[in-house]
Amino acid sequence: MSKGILTGCDERQEWMLKWWWTNLTKYNSSPITFCDFGMSPSARAWCQSKGAVITQSEEMFPIKDINKQVANPSWKEKITPRMWDHRPIWFYKPLVLPKSPYQRTLWIDVDCEVKENIAPLINLPLTKDRFAIRQTSEKDNQGARKMGYLGPDVCGVQAGVILYEKDTPVIPAWIDRILNNHPMEFSDEHCLGHLLHETPFEITYFPSLYNSTDFEPSDPNAVIHHHSSSRQKRTLLQKIQLS
Repeated sequence: MSKGILTGCDERQEWMLKWWWTNLTKYNSSPITFCDFGMSPSARAWCQSKGAVITQSEEMFPIKDINKQVANPSWKEKITPRMWDHRPIWFYKPLVLPKSPYQRTLWIDVDCEVKENIAPLINLPLTKDRFAIRQTSEKDNQGARKMGYLGPDVCGVQAGVILYEKDTPVIPAWIDRILNNHPMEFSDEHCLGHLLHETPFEITYFPSLYNSTDFEPSDPNAVIHHHSSSRQKRTLLQKIQLS
């Protein structure tokens, strides 16, 4: 079975690419494919020197001016300018997942720090619908419900790390929901949380050590640390600049 790793970014987040790749390849030798969501020419050339590159196209991303199409969800007046700025690219990821060249793909966000060998995750046994992700904590769920990102009783997911196979039915259903519901959905992962709440998919939930967003203190057992917040990224930027 063909297995590989997929990631992607635009010009605003490409400063993490070399750091991401250095950490990943220190412990892992799986092939890597990069998704160009609007990188600079130099970053794209660097990615091409390390693996394959998938180029964005209008066919791949049919939603235009996604922020202008927002209806009137409860979160509309609560989110920051930075969130509005990044919201469009959040929806790029699900739309590009079917373009993976691998039969089994491990998507890892570019702000994820791989700390160990991830072969156990890549080789994780999958249930009927061949899709695996981490659920978010009830504390995070409560916060998301309060902001209006998640509906009542919905358990969220953290989409920074996703394991899936080509024939999973989850991703086509996720894309369909995005295309039809994006005016009301805050992000791709909250959209997925609603889908999984409403649809009886049989998927696998892997432990948080493969996508840990806990810092101060961080999880000492984490295999993948996900620097998901703005605060964590500011700290990470300083770390990269000093290294």
